[in-house]
Amino acid sequence: MNTAMKMPMMNMPMQMPAMGMGMGMPMASMMPMMCQMSCSMTDKGMLCMMLPAEGTSMEMMRSMCMMMNEMMANGTPCGMMCNGMPMMSCCGMPMMPMMQCEMTAKGMMMMMMPNGMMGMDMLKCCCDMMNRMMACGMPMTMMCGSMPCMVCMH
Repeated sequence: MNTAMKMPMMNMPMQMPAMGMGMGMPMASMMPMMCQMSCSMTDKGMLCMMLPAEGTSMEMMRSMCMMMNEMMANGTPCGMMCNGMPMMSCCGMPMMPMMQCEMTAKGMMMMMMPNGMMGMDMLKCCCDMMNRMMACGMPMTMMCGSMPCMVCMH
């Protein structure tokens, strides 16, 4: 029984260093990638810049960016979890921002724009709160559907 429980961990698609930092979260078969994130407001919406952190390559981020865009195009919401609390889901529904991901030379850029009943003020509030929580050492988890994709720190 014990060996059967350890098996899924051995054939993980991405080899990643064991994550310390007290994040013993039960994960699906794929370990989320580690990235450093900074959020800022622009005149279009909230801009999140994600840079690869330990164990994450630009190539992994590029694949993640493509996967997230495809998932959103197919109607799977991608959203941010902060300490297990959903911050925002980015898909075409009211109270949820529109999100676009693209790769830059430094990392992945995500732009979240007002949509439906979610206005700029709510995005700004969200941006401030996410930055404050990360500054306190709380990781942000980027979820695609119910799968954790990335863990973002300051």
